[in-house]
Amino acid sequence: MVSPFIMIMSLAVGAGALGSLLIIIAMSADTWESVTFRMDVLSQYTNKSSINYYVELATSDSDFSKFSEMETIVVNGSKQSRLKYTFLYTMYTGLWRTCDILTDASRHELETLKGRKMKRCYVFFSEYDEEDDNLPNHMKRVGRLQTSAASCVIVSFIIMMAASVVGTISIVLKLVSACMVTGALYFMAGLFCAFGLTIFHTKVYYEKYQCCSFFEEAFPGPACDARVIEIGWAIVLSWVYVVVCIIVSTLWIFVMRTFRFIKSKSMM
Repeated sequence: MVSPFIMIMSLAVGAGALGSLLIIIAMSADTWESVTFRMDVLSQYTNKSSINYYVELATSDSDFSKFSEMETIVVNGSKQSRLKYTFLYTMYTGLWRTCDILTDASRHELETLKGRKMKRCYVFFSEYDEEDDNLPNHMKRVGRLQTSAASCVIVSFIIMMAASVVGTISIVLKLVSACMVTGALYFMAGLFCAFGLTIFHTKVYYEKYQCCSFFEEAFPGPACDARVIEIGWAIVLSWVYVVVCIIVSTLWIFVMRTFRFIKSKSMM
């Protein structure tokens, strides 16, 4: 019969390996968040006789909708009306970047309409500049929350790797203190990941309920109503990782106490 100590130690090691796998998969996925637009809401504005809004609907998920809004501006003291265009298309956000699923033809057409080059993915760590004065405050808020969430998850991953190394040393050398440190490290890894997820959920809240976006200065009211923001499976996987870290931390505390008991018994 396998001793309880061997079982607990095996569970601690196995659960730690599972936690490492979960966070690696979550970090590498671009499915933390998705942004889509409801065609049934946008279709209410396809009538060209509408005074304020008009929408040219996308033909597929890999195409974009062109939303036209009549706005009034002041030029040389006189009011003038002009059309403002907002482009709506599906996007997926991961921990590091946001990507669209536009076809090459749709992207080329969008580049022509916007008058600038558009890449398929925007990488926050390499392209986001906090000091860019051209970014409105709401864009900076979203970018800041995105990078802060990613930083916390990175720290969690580093702590997890450190815990794996210390745990291996504690088992090989039967070090009681190293077992305690391993348990504390796993707890900290879960805590930092929970911080990162909370920050990410805060970003989603701003996008969902205050209609903030990192890629558009302002969405028209109907576009906000049509926008659907959903949490992806990678977020769920990350929360499972947090729970696993807490369980592993508890198991390592039991391993520490068992090592201490075995050592004290051998000294009698």
